[in-house]
Amino acid sequence: MPVAASAIYFLNLRGDVLINRLYRDDVGGNMVDAFRMHIMQTKELGTCPVRQIGGCSFFYMRISNVYIVIVVSSNANVACAFKFVVEAVSMFKSYFGGAFDEDAIRNNFVLIYELLDVNVLLRCCIGIRYLPFILDSWC
Repeated sequence: MPVAASAIYFLNLRGDVLINRLYRDDVGGNMVDAFRMHIMQTKELGTCPVRQIGGCSFFYMRISNVYIVIVVSSNANVACAFKFVVEAVSMFKSYFGGAFDEDAIRNNFVLIYELLDVNVLLRCCIGIRYLPFILDSWC
């Protein structure tokens, strides 16, 4: 059975949430606080991009001045999660004229929400493999 991501967060370098999307109710909306306290404040960001905190796994990647954090509550395919992030950023850059940073996210947050929602809908409901978000079944 494929494991779906529970949430995705876009954070700036200070740990402020730029945008977020909760896809499942198995994690709380305060999961980003756990990430901020346990990882960002301890300056351990460069050591390992996968962390387990409080029963949830955090997969994170820094691109420009933005951290993209995927939260899952069970065992998931990390490679697929990172592949999703890379492909999503590539798609965002194509829409934003090559830029993907905090300003681009703030200026295009509605478009990011739409792209995430459309791709999740296409992938989960219709079965089109354009931009995967169910982590195990795509790889």
